Amino acid sequence: MSAIRQEVLNCIDNIPDSKLEALKPILTILVNDTINIETDLTDDEKKIVAEGREEYKQGNFINLNSIM
Repeated sequence: MSAIRQEVLNCIDNIPDSKLEALKPILTILVNDTINIETDLTDDEKKIVAEGREEYKQGNFINLNSIM
């Protein structure tokens, strides 16, 4: 197992069960890029999500280690 995978798993292990439900949609999107954005989002919200995904694909994100 890679070091980053172990680090992420350790972080998840420390999240209380009561908060894991909030993490599930985020992980689902990261695992499956083909998931459609929910239809109840406004066009502006859909645009923001699409822009965020593109930034992520380009490597433009804040590393978890830099905020811990």
